[in-house]
Amino acid sequence: MPEHVLPWTLLLSHLRRSDSSRVGYAEVRAAHGEPSLLVRDGLLARGRDDYEPPDCEHRCLPNLDYDTRRADGLVGVACPNEPACWPGWRWVALDEVESFRCRGKEVLRALGAANGLTPLEARLPGPFAPVGLLKRRGLTIPVVWLRSPRQGFQQLCRGLRAELGHDALIVLVAKDPRVPLSTTDRVAVLELGDNPRGELGLVLALDELTPGYRQRALTEPDLDFEHVELRLATRPGERHVLEINGQDSGAFRKSDLKFLRLLLLAAARKNGQDDGWVSKARLRSGDSKDHEVEDLRIDLAKHDIRGTTADERRALVKARKGDGTIRLAVPPENIQLDPSLADLSFVGPTTTTKRGGQRGKVTEHHEDGLQNAAVLLRDCRRLGAPGDPEAVATPTRRRSSRSAL
Repeated sequence: MPEHVLPWTLLLSHLRRSDSSRVGYAEVRAAHGEPSLLVRDGLLARGRDDYEPPDCEHRCLPNLDYDTRRADGLVGVACPNEPACWPGWRWVALDEVESFRCRGKEVLRALGAANGLTPLEARLPGPFAPVGLLKRRGLTIPVVWLRSPRQGFQQLCRGLRAELGHDALIVLVAKDPRVPLSTTDRVAVLELGDNPRGELGLVLALDELTPGYRQRALTEPDLDFEHVELRLATRPGERHVLEINGQDSGAFRKSDLKFLRLLLLAAARKNGQDDGWVSKARLRSGDSKDHEVEDLRIDLAKHDIRGTTADERRALVKARKGDGTIRLAVPPENIQLDPSLADLSFVGPTTTTKRGGQRGKVTEHHEDGLQNAAVLLRDCRRLGAPGDPEAVATPTRRRSSRSAL
């Protein structure tokens, strides 16, 4: 994946036009793109030979002089026709003349990566181009690009679906041809939009291919809620933040241990092994009756979030029967761990109240909570949550300790 923000709206707009459409320098900059980085990543190719002066009556390729005034950042432009549209050379800024070509295949490759797809290595026939391989809902689904649906669209899609031999097929198009396909064809057609983050909206296609999935996801442990996005952050000294689909859920604002347990599950799902499944013992509860797991579910369910049900929010924490493991049922690419999490800290000799006063002595229960918080935080950071795991000190038992637990 590129290390810089891509101007997806610009790239997708050009992709819908052509595999190699012309992109002006000024157009890239207006879209807040960095031309040199896009060329470096292969998404754009330099192409200076197709410049058309806006007031050239002949609409022809001009003669260009890049050398005479290069130091001034200027290019000479001359009309080659007789009579010429203007006499001699006209000097214009380099960024007005310099242009690029949008490299469609590379844009598709980056688009697949941005949407969590793995590479699709199969050789595709004629009009199709690979985007990637989607592995969701227990299915493996190739995602391909077909800019211009043509005569025989249904037969083309059915033929490719049979040739690739996977569970289904998603076909991205510049404009939906509204050609009906049977549910037995296992082909979903999705129109490519101009999403500024490059999101394809594959959930819409998945819902079409797997009707009733959201209901099954409530009970089947290996199924995710693809329509749910989580963001975890903290405001040091104030509260923790859990956003679900961009809305502040209100859960775990002041509960350090609950927030850290959810953070552990989020980090394990985003960066851990075994698709995010971890032992319940990692939650540091010491409770064989899973009260801590149930507490997470209760808090997730009781705060309303548009677009989700209480049952779905409760089922975000899944458990496997028989092996003592749990998992966050949210796809890794839908989980955001905010950089502010690096400021999490639960070590100190005292704590202050909201009015600035100091708390008194803490109980052994609070000391245990502080100990558990330090271990959880270290585990979270070892799983990729922001912050240095080695910087987390595990406090020794003492009679005076900070506790916001």
